[in-house]
Amino acid sequence: MDAELELCCGTVGRASLPDLIEIGAAAGFGAVTANPTLYAQAGLSDGALQARLSDAGVRVSNIDGFGSGLPGIPTGEAIAPYQFFHERDVRRTFLTPEDDFYRAAEALGAQSVNLVHFAGDPATPFDAIVEAASGICERAARRGLRIVIEFLPGTAVPDIGAAAALVEAVGAPNFAIMFDTRHLARSGGGTQDVARHAARIGAVQLSDLRLAAIDDPNRLLPGEGDLPLTEILAHLARIRPRPPIGIEVFSSALDAMTPRDAAQAAADSLRRVLRDIPG
Repeated sequence: MDAELELCCGTVGRASLPDLIEIGAAAGFGAVTANPTLYAQAGLSDGALQARLSDAGVRVSNIDGFGSGLPGIPTGEAIAPYQFFHERDVRRTFLTPEDDFYRAAEALGAQSVNLVHFAGDPATPFDAIVEAASGICERAARRGLRIVIEFLPGTAVPDIGAAAALVEAVGAPNFAIMFDTRHLARSGGGTQDVARHAARIGAVQLSDLRLAAIDDPNRLLPGEGDLPLTEILAHLARIRPRPPIGIEVFSSALDAMTPRDAAQAAADSLRRVLRDIPG
């Protein structure tokens, strides 16, 4: 299968944005993802970052973790229980203003922003989510950006079916699904759901897991677990030629490596899975 490899910044959580660009290129990734914090802390001008990307032959594809724009997200002291994720401070998900995501996307040439209902109240009314997402899509469209919605078990957008219903209800041409294989498995989904909703998928976050330990917070590299990743990716390839395939693996094993070694391990695992898919 011919695909563009995309290194999600969460896979190498200790890397700065300049380092992420360098190690992504070294491992053969054509794209990386970023977030507003990585952009703000890069210590380089927009022009210098753009030059780094151009010289490395790498693009920034997606700006991750926009949660502050959706209703039902924790605020104030309610954020505290969710502040750390894999020992990383993720308060930015709840606190970063919408415009900061757009500014990072425009500065880095990213095409999309990932919208999340991370830690959101699962009882949040669907109509309220639709209304908020519609406004976000409209504002993003004015900047030439796409929005992808990541479904997360335990939220008001808990599975791929709910994400597809949201995309349909909003009806914006710049709105699609962020498809995460771990979330698919943990929400009870399967390959039939991928086939049903493949046309609405706009971005991919690949990881693996063992079904006997489905709630283990550590994700596995593709091919190390039980998920039918080759079948899943084959469904996507039928809909979109040369799709970008991102890898997002939050893992204590990868965190123990140098960021360069973690990126290389991620790239190698992706290539092993992709070589078994026709096309």
